[in-house]
Amino acid sequence: MKPFRFRLETLLDFRRLQKEQAQLAFMQATNQLQAEKERLKKLEGMLAESMELLNVRRQQPLPVEVFKSYQYYFDKIGDDIHKQNQCVKQATNNYQACLSNLAEAEKEHKIVEKFREKKLQHYQLEVMNEEQKILDEIGLQIYTRDK
Repeated sequence: MKPFRFRLETLLDFRRLQKEQAQLAFMQATNQLQAEKERLKKLEGMLAESMELLNVRRQQPLPVEVFKSYQYYFDKIGDDIHKQNQCVKQATNNYQACLSNLAEAEKEHKIVEKFREKKLQHYQLEVMNEEQKILDEIGLQIYTRDK
């Protein structure tokens, strides 16, 4: 009997490749999201430190220029935080898209893999039946020869 050959092996390989690419994209999206969140946390930390420094310095009278400088700095950090929040939202959306792509790729790969397994089981059953026929034939020949 011929060896097992799955006719859709190239499709299975293609689905496997798609799944690996989706996993890679998902990992990259996860890393990007973490990096964006870290930048946001860093900016928020800088704002908190600066506000605390201003509160400490306010114990003594401050010139208006220094106070304005702090205010401009706070406005700048606030704008940076707002922009970074947008980056985090965009990274989160990308993460969700990659997650759904990964789930779809895994599902498609699993479908073809299960089909391959069914074909392999069917082939193994045919091989067993063929072997059983041969064994039955040999047994019959031995039986008729001994008579």
